[in-house]
Amino acid sequence: MNVHMKIKLTRLFVGFSLIVLVVMGISIPVRANVKATFLYSLSDFSGKIPYSTTKICVDKPSGEIYVIYQNSVKIFNQTGVEIYHFGEDLGDIGQIVDLAVDQDGDLLLLTIKDSESALVRCNYRGERISRKELKNFPTEFSGFVANRLVYHGGNLYLASVGGMKIVIVDLEGTFKKGYDLIPLLELKEDDRANMEIFGFSVDPSGNILFTIPVLFKAFVLSNDGKISWFGKPGGAPGKFNIVSGIVRDSKGNFLVVDRLKCAVMVFDKGFNFVIQFGSRGLRPGDLIVPDDIAIDRNDRVYVTQGRRRGVSVFKLTYN
Repeated sequence: MNVHMKIKLTRLFVGFSLIVLVVMGISIPVRANVKATFLYSLSDFSGKIPYSTTKICVDKPSGEIYVIYQNSVKIFNQTGVEIYHFGEDLGDIGQIVDLAVDQDGDLLLLTIKDSESALVRCNYRGERISRKELKNFPTEFSGFVANRLVYHGGNLYLASVGGMKIVIVDLEGTFKKGYDLIPLLELKEDDRANMEIFGFSVDPSGNILFTIPVLFKAFVLSNDGKISWFGKPGGAPGKFNIVSGIVRDSKGNFLVVDRLKCAVMVFDKGFNFVIQFGSRGLRPGDLIVPDDIAIDRNDRVYVTQGRRRGVSVFKLTYN
């Protein structure tokens, strides 16, 4: 039997097998086809801004991007050009550690001063409106110091990255719900000192996404308190070295940043590895110690980096 005949018979066999599976009602998993294309870096009118390891937030309704750097906030339009900045005239509010945008377009700054967390509300021009302290926390969450902030569905999601705790508060800073990740992940109390949350976000359904590098895992915490995870250590594609930021795209895929690989890995809804984009280097589209990640409603992906490499912007497309 010649080679062409073998190929023909193989194709016929595969096609027949697929028909049998469909007739029998057996679902056939289809791996998502995702492509990432480098677009540009966030810039001002003099060129690319050489940020190093910043925090980033995207206001999906407006498409504006917010970057926290050196205790100031810079605002970029949908084409990645800086249009405004503020922070120097807010008074002594402490250190700005994160930012979110509420449903009215007001900016909520998470600040830390004298080891106390607070929420500073500003209008769209960065003019201070109010300051709210976190309050009514139960005993098991006393001393909670927030380092990360996400707005979703009228609530604020806060993470204490070193404390391994996540809290949900209302817009007044009043406690609503909390999660201590140490017992939730069935870890020992002695492990708390060696753990840290790196990536932190909330998906459109209200699931909390976070990564813990020392465990080589990414986690999904659902609204009902159930937790699932994925990830294994290793250098091969789809394996984790030092994971950091995590978000979810419009198709439900998970995007996980790996600082050591200098890449972003994409996993489908079933936690199956799909693709990896970015690599260590200085060319356009390369990454150097990527850290935080954000995504807009058009599936443009914003990745922060070290070594004054700024914020790189990619576009996801699907087939």
